[in-house]
Amino acid sequence: MNEHIVKKFWNLMSDGMFDEIGELMEENADVCLPNTRELFRGRDKYINFNKKYPGRWIITLDKIFSKDDIVVSAVKVEAGDKSSSFYANSFFTINNGLISEIVEYWGDNGEPPQWRVEESLSERY
Repeated sequence: MNEHIVKKFWNLMSDGMFDEIGELMEENADVCLPNTRELFRGRDKYINFNKKYPGRWIITLDKIFSKDDIVVSAVKVEAGDKSSSFYANSFFTINNGLISEIVEYWGDNGEPPQWRVEESLSERY
């Protein structure tokens, strides 16, 4: 059940249906972005943030796992024009069928450092 809530959340985000996301969240839900040290207190601030965020983004769920009231997801977030992409790992807390907290860690996608390429320490996939 909890994984279904998070899957719906990401589908709505990908479709840009931000108001509908509010139906999945507690009114006083907190969303924390440690990379930028931001805390959005309440679903309305988080929804407003997403409405104002520039550009169109396509979100693809890569992995999802749940244990009790915690759901962990990994998604790929790609600009609609394919100019950039990121991965986000998110930890959702679900209370009584609603999201009460999200903690999101974002990472840029890019090329490996030249020193690793030169040393042949890894391979691209």
